[in-house]
Amino acid sequence: MDISIPQSGTRRLLKKHSKVLAVGVCSLVLLLAIYNYRFSPYQVALGSVAVAEVKYGDFSVEVRGNGVLLPRDINWVAANVDARVEEIIYKAGMKVSKGQLLVVMSNPTLEQRLQENQLELNALRAETEAKNAELQNKILTQEAVILEAKTRLLGSSLRLAAQKQYSEAVPRLEYETTRILTEQYTQQVSFEERRLGSLKLSVEADKKANFMRLDKMESLVALGQQEVDSLKVKSPIDGVLQDVSVQVGQRVTVGSDIARLAKETELYAELKVPELQSRDLAVGQAVTINTGRSRFTGVLSRVDPAVSSGTVKVDVTFNQPLPQEARPDLSVDGLIAVTKINRSLYVERPPFAQNNVSSTLYRLDKKDRSASKIKVDFGQGSADYIQITSGLQAGDKIILSDSTAWQGADRIEIAN
Repeated sequence: MDISIPQSGTRRLLKKHSKVLAVGVCSLVLLLAIYNYRFSPYQVALGSVAVAEVKYGDFSVEVRGNGVLLPRDINWVAANVDARVEEIIYKAGMKVSKGQLLVVMSNPTLEQRLQENQLELNALRAETEAKNAELQNKILTQEAVILEAKTRLLGSSLRLAAQKQYSEAVPRLEYETTRILTEQYTQQVSFEERRLGSLKLSVEADKKANFMRLDKMESLVALGQQEVDSLKVKSPIDGVLQDVSVQVGQRVTVGSDIARLAKETELYAELKVPELQSRDLAVGQAVTINTGRSRFTGVLSRVDPAVSSGTVKVDVTFNQPLPQEARPDLSVDGLIAVTKINRSLYVERPPFAQNNVSSTLYRLDKKDRSASKIKVDFGQGSADYIQITSGLQAGDKIILSDSTAWQGADRIEIAN
């Protein structure tokens, strides 16, 4: 049979307290939910965050890039001979004029060879003059032979004419003898004239050969003189000496770089633009260059098709005189005007905001007492501003500062 055991007073007390505890826990959860709905556990001082106001109107889409000014015309001066550096006249950064001495080098072998060639050239000139004079004498001798043959022919011709006129008084044998001599002298003159023509051709060939040997020697001397002159390295242009690649006492070989020069007035800017902001770049867009002291404008002349280390290189050319501080390798900032957007919402560009990509921001209420997380769709952007396609209205204020610390909260309190 079942026996009923009465509950003790302690058990009844525990059961009663459990119900009270459950009601308390539920009440606490409800209060926390209400608190989180109306208040935020995160409080941020208004003065510690950057705030931007959404605006409506026209704004320019601009892309920022940094880089340097580079010379358009760079001249490398290289060694033409093997030599040893004796003296460096100017150092990098100095302005030089065309023809101004930069570096002095030495090579005793070249100088000695030049002297020997000059002596040999002088001897060859004298020898050539003597040979040419001898050849000319041969022509004169042959011309004398022809003159003598013509004289005999003339005398014989006159005698033959006289004997023919007075043939009755002149014996037949004498007349025939004169006639035969006249024909012989005529052939002799013709032969000697042909011989003179052949001799002139031979003499001209010999003279030409003599002059060619002389020209060859003169070329060797001229080349040696150029090599010796190249020991004194001079500036090929008016410009700035950008670099001197040698030191005193150093031995250099043919083709070694000695110095680099650039024209100071012919500069262009090479900028590096982040890859994500380079999609709308095009040749012909206006660019504003900032040197830190001056601002001047240029035109985008080239966009590199390749991406290097997350950036795209672009070139900017100028059609106006550059400021006084402009010089090669000067660091500059550039602002490229991509396009202009009319009648649109825009705001100062938040950190990590990307063109045509949605993001979450914190929007302040009208009294600047709290900020709520919202989703914002961005459009095109410039270096400083970005277009808003949805999520905000003109006059709204957003927090630009890094929100990582309270990113998990949908709402934060703003302390004034």
